[in-house]
Amino acid sequence: MPGIFFGLSTLILTLILTPEERIFYVEHILIKTNLKGINLNTLPGLRGWNFLLSRIALILQTIIYLVLLIRISIKHEKVINNYFSNTERKKINWVKNLGYIAFAVSLAAIIFALLGRSYFIHHNLSLLMPSAFFTTLFFLIGYKGNIQSQISERLYESEHEMIKEGNVSSSTDDLKARLLNLFQSEKIYQLNDLRISTVCKALHTNRTYISKLINDEFRMNFNEFVNKYRVEEAKQLLRSKVNNKYTMEYIAQQAGFGSVASFSRVFKEIEGTTPGNFREKNSLKMD
Repeated sequence: MPGIFFGLSTLILTLILTPEERIFYVEHILIKTNLKGINLNTLPGLRGWNFLLSRIALILQTIIYLVLLIRISIKHEKVINNYFSNTERKKINWVKNLGYIAFAVSLAAIIFALLGRSYFIHHNLSLLMPSAFFTTLFFLIGYKGNIQSQISERLYESEHEMIKEGNVSSSTDDLKARLLNLFQSEKIYQLNDLRISTVCKALHTNRTYISKLINDEFRMNFNEFVNKYRVEEAKQLLRSKVNNKYTMEYIAQQAGFGSVASFSRVFKEIEGTTPGNFREKNSLKMD
């Protein structure tokens, strides 16, 4: 709506300006950004203030949408962690990071705007700064968006599905016991593409209910819960002399990780060391 308003007002004011007034506006207001000399009683002055207010509106909109973008990406990350055990190429952290970058670029754009066109007219090479900023940003948006995996699953349940949680016959303690059995005895975490929906089907329960159980009882999300078991499985494999001949790809696959990169990252986050260093230390102990 602000864009439509300022677009129409700009068009109307530009059309009613005389050729002389347009030249005056371009030279003294647009190029030199001589805001102090803007007289509201003249058409060029009105056009100048319209231009200034449109910039302010753009800045405010940019800040608001960037804040919303960052909030949505954070919310999405929480949902992803509560749905998937392997989150590679499913998270949109890059959107949040680009939001921060775009915010920084917006501040830079404000500075460039305050410097005015006259500054860049006399410093031609300085035009490389805003050009490099925006070109890099647009490239990153396109690149990251292109490699982002599409999530076909419906991550949010309807109210009707959520109400069903009240019909779950199992008590919290019973469901918790069956959940632990599913992971400790049946080792469901070894499934490479394990999702919370798979666990729900195995336990005949609701996704919202099982997610709340994991969050409340274990103080972690689904992704953290699964990775805890996978890392413990990997540690057992890495400690075994028999498995010393196997590659990290094999260890990662046996533990349920989607890739070696994911395995190494999660292992280091939990254990504070890499799988290779862990195996090396435990090999020395066995020797």
